Amino acid sequence: MFTRLFLIAMFIGLSITPGVSETVGSWHSEKVNGYQHYWTKNKLGSRFSIWCPASKKAVLPLISIDIKGRLPVPKTLIRVELDHRLIKFTADRDGYIRPDCPACADNMRYFWQLLRNSARFAVLFDEDRRYAGFSTRGVGEVIPPTVCESDPGLQANHQ
Repeated sequence: MFTRLFLIAMFIGLSITPGVSETVGSWHSEKVNGYQHYWTKNKLGSRFSIWCPASKKAVLPLISIDIKGRLPVPKTLIRVELDHRLIKFTADRDGYIRPDCPACADNMRYFWQLLRNSARFAVLFDEDRRYAGFSTRGVGEVIPPTVCESDPGLQANHQ
């Protein structure tokens, strides 16, 4: 009887598929509704999220930044500092960052590279001066070098 229960428990344990989530340092990766979601949260509850669509040809990736419980005001200039290098983005009408123009896509690729290799990372919303610092511990292991690569023609179609 004990052997039979043990074998059943082993079979069930081996047949369960491992989760698709990963955590390294303060960075997390998980599959959510057809997106690969990379995110981190600081001690004050602010959250930085990258959403990469599973289908690279259907939808653009986006970044959402929640500081003090809110996304940025639409059309706000967002300053992201990574190791004393400043990258500027503009929030769309919903408060997200999207690479929806050729220059925006280049800016995003530069951002991915800096993010994976930086020691410091901070965000400032110009409109209301909300500010948050985030850890980069684990980001290089969680986010792949080719994060959110999409069809280059897709950006030009969304102008």
